[in-house]
Parts: sequence; C-alpha cells; structure tokens
Amino acid sequence: MKVALVVPSTGLDFNDACAPLNLGYIASYLRKTVPGVEVKIIDGMAKQPVEKLLHEFQPDIVGVTAVTPQAPAAYKLLDMLRNQKSEIFTVIGGIHATQLPEEAQLHADCVVVGEGELAFSNIVKAKMKGEAIPAIVKGEPIQNLDDIPSPAYDLLDMEVYIKNGSKFPKIHYPNMAMVTSRGCPYRCRFCWNSARTHTVRYFSAQRIVDEILFFKREYNIKSVFFNDDEFLINTKRLKELAVLFEKHGINKWLTWGCQARARTINIPILELVKKMNCVLISIGLESGCNRILKYLKNNSASVEDNSKALALAKQVGITMGGSFIFGTPTETVQEMKETMNWCWKNHNLVFFGINVLTPYPGTEVWKYCAKNNLLPKGLSYEQLIPPQYPNSNMIIVSTLPKKAFLKMVIDFHRMAWLHTQVRLSPKLKTFFKLSIAPSWWYLWLTHPITVLKLMVYSLAPFVAYKNSQL
Repeated sequence: MKVALVVPSTGLDFNDACAPLNLGYIASYLRKTVPGVEVKIIDGMAKQPVEKLLHEFQPDIVGVTAVTPQAPAAYKLLDMLRNQKSEIFTVIGGIHATQLPEEAQLHADCVVVGEGELAFSNIVKAKMKGEAIPAIVKGEPIQNLDDIPSPAYDLLDMEVYIKNGSKFPKIHYPNMAMVTSRGCPYRCRFCWNSARTHTVRYFSAQRIVDEILFFKREYNIKSVFFNDDEFLINTKRLKELAVLFEKHGINKWLTWGCQARARTINIPILELVKKMNCVLISIGLESGCNRILKYLKNNSASVEDNSKALALAKQVGITMGGSFIFGTPTETVQEMKETMNWCWKNHNLVFFGINVLTPYPGTEVWKYCAKNNLLPKGLSYEQLIPPQYPNSNMIIVSTLPKKAFLKMVIDFHRMAWLHTQVRLSPKLKTFFKLSIAPSWWYLWLTHPITVLKLMVYSLAPFVAYKNSQL
C-alpha cells in the first residue's frame, strides 16, 4: 500500500512557511502501526512539483493537509485527482477541513476532523482490508504524545526549512522550530483554539531533549524556537527539562526562545529559563488598549499584565518581544495610537511585529464578522493571510475607512521596523545605516514629531551602551 501525504503548492511566500510536522507525525505513526505501508511526503511549500511526484509515485491513498489560505489549492489538487485518477482514495485534513468538514467533503472521499494520526492509520488499515470508510472521520486525540514517534524527518526536505529558519533576534542559524505540546488552555477570540475541545497535552521533557540532541547530531543546530502556544505554563515539565539540559550540557551550546503568556511570567520562571540559556520570549501583546486587548484575549489579559511581564524580563535580563493586532471591529484611530504610544514607552520591548486581524473560519472573530456582515461577498480564502506588509488585497474587517486604516498600519509597521533596528543594535553605526533606508526618510517627512519621540525613547539603550564602553 502506497500513501502520499501532501502539502499543496500555493503562491504563499515560503519565508512564512514551517516544516509540515503534522504530516511528519502521521507518516511516522503509519510506519509504526501499519506494517508494509510505503509513505512519501510531497511538500509544495518546499517548492516540490506536487503533481509530477504524485504521478511518479503512483499512490493508492493521497492525504492532503491545508490551513485556510491553502484550501483553494488543496481543493484544486483533490478535484484533479478525482477526475484523472479516480482509483486513488483521497483524504483531506488539517485546521480548515476540521472547521468546515461539509465544504471539504465536496472535494475528497474522506475528511478527517481533528488530529490525524489515529484517524489516518485506521483509514489506511480499512482500505487495505477493503472495508467501507465514512465520508467524515473524527480524529481522536492521542493522550500520551510520547506514543507518537518523532516526525519522519527523513521524508521532509529539512535542509530547505533550516535554510529558511526562524528570523527572531538572538536565535542563531542554523536553528529549528519545535512544537512540544498540543492545544492551549486559553481561548483567544482570533485563534482557532477558541473552537478546540481537546485538553492540552505535552511531550515529556525527555522526549524534547532526545529531539534536540538528534537535531544537533544530524543538522548541527545552534538554536531552537519553541512554537507552542504557551511553552512556560507547564512548570513541572520545565523543571524536569532544566535538569536534563544540565545533565547533557545542552545549556552550554543551545540558545533558545519561546512563546508565552504575560500572566505566566514571574521571577522564578525567568531565572530558571535564564539558567537554561533562554535568550528570548515572545508574547502576543495584541494591543496597548485594554478594551481591545480584553476582547481579543477573551478577558484573559490586560495591558498591565504585559507591562509587568516586560519589566520582570528586563530585571532578569531576557530579551522580550511580541506582536500586535490592528483592525478589530470598532477599534478607533485613538485606540490604535494608544497601542503604538505604549510600544514607544516600553523601553524593554526590544522588537515587535504589526499584524492585521484575520478572521479565520471557526473562530469567535469569524462568527462575529459573519453576523455583522463584515465579510465581503465572494471572499477568497487565499486573502486570509496576514502579510508581513499590509496591502489592499487582504481581507480587512476594521470598521474604519479602509484607505485610512491601511495607511496607519503601514506607517506603524515602518515605525516598528525603526524601533527594532535601534533596540537590537544600540550602536552609533546603526543610525548611519538607517540614513540610507527609504522608510527612515518617509517617516521623517510624514511623522516628524512621532519619530523624534521614538528616537528619544530608543536613545535610552544607545546611551546605556555608550556608558558601558567607558
């Protein structure tokens, strides 16, 4: 039995892509549970020719994964397989299919709703036995994640993904992204976890260490970024991890960063991860306006929480960054300015990114926008991509005039870039480098007072750096 697991080819920017670990886990679980199966991962995001490789492999079953922006490409591929190779059994899974299974069912023989390892393994076994397979299969979660073998890295083009690794500050090349848990205890209204029903589960500390040592041995990695929704909340596992890091000497050669919530951060946790050589923590700050922040975070965060977390991290000496979201329906211009002013005044916020609120199917934001007629007619899923640089083709659900809103976001995006450049390199040569950047002159011409304030705030680390050289 031949099984192809596919990431569809899209026009998405590869720099925003991560290795498809979900397919890596399904492949390794199939190898473990289905004797005699031959598995191949075909990865369109790594620029592999999907249709050509499918033709050469001649699979019996094709499983396609897709997040919402990839859904049109996934449907097109599945429709092609149905029309040209009707003998192939097609399956679709992933976040989008889980949220809209009836829609996905129009394009595939079977839809997996939820996690894929057990469900896909059962589908393959049933197909081998000639048994009937339901049109929609519920993927039950595996409670002990250590029962799932490590992803089939040998089936992934890891060199490509390492080359396009994390661009976070202080996360050195070569680096690897890791996800060491499933689920999130929070229900942010813009996140697909708001519709998730499974409990949060964790890989063990020993499993994490085994994979880090594997990455060092096979790929000579120097840094890791933990992409878990909240890496620091499981303090028991974190303490176990600290012991193993010390035992294997990992904290002597590995620098690492993670995502966390502001309310999780305290001095004991920060001191612990500092000893483990954590160099960076990124928080979903979202807004400097409490009204907007409490809506987005479903009343589980406040601006005061964010400020306190930044102050504590500065005290311990860990670099802090985060991201902000603009475009929440009913957000005013003044509230957007409130957020940016909060950024400038927090000297210990070293870097941050600017995003536009994206309404993904199944989230509370999607439901709100649908109810209030904020989703455009003829919406294309390919437009639901929060770009690094906002543009007029994206879906905007802000209730502000679109042109004015975009101008503000783009200007804030440039200011965030300026702030980050100065904070990450508080040296005199940084100011000379900035003078040749178009954004530098654009900001001076359009927002001179704001830039002057920003430079005053940003000069604080510059002066501290100069004093340290005396």
